[in-house]
Amino acid sequence: MEVPVNIIFKVTKNNPEQRQVHIRMCRQSLHKPIDEVAALVVPYDRLDFSSVNNLEASLRTIVSYKVLSDLQNESIIPENESNSEIESLDLDDLVGKVISVPFGFDNELQKIDL
Repeated sequence: MEVPVNIIFKVTKNNPEQRQVHIRMCRQSLHKPIDEVAALVVPYDRLDFSSVNNLEASLRTIVSYKVLSDLQNESIIPENESNSEIESLDLDDLVGKVISVPFGFDNELQKIDL
């Protein structure tokens, strides 16, 4: 299953003399305006100008890698730190604890005989 993450970007400066473009990019769901995100300078040679579709694809690749990198490097606020694991079937043991589990839907469940 794919996680639906919309990525937005904004070209803030085009510099044909230097053959580079300045781009701000982020997740659309980021809780700050795109204008507050640091711009990335992208040289023209990293962009494919052979067609509109290829330009879009090359921009998508660049912004996707940058946004994924930013997401992986986001700091965790102290309230969301997790030092607990699920160690019991008793849900009362989980009350009040912040538990971290890896993202995913395709985890195999163990089959048990009743």
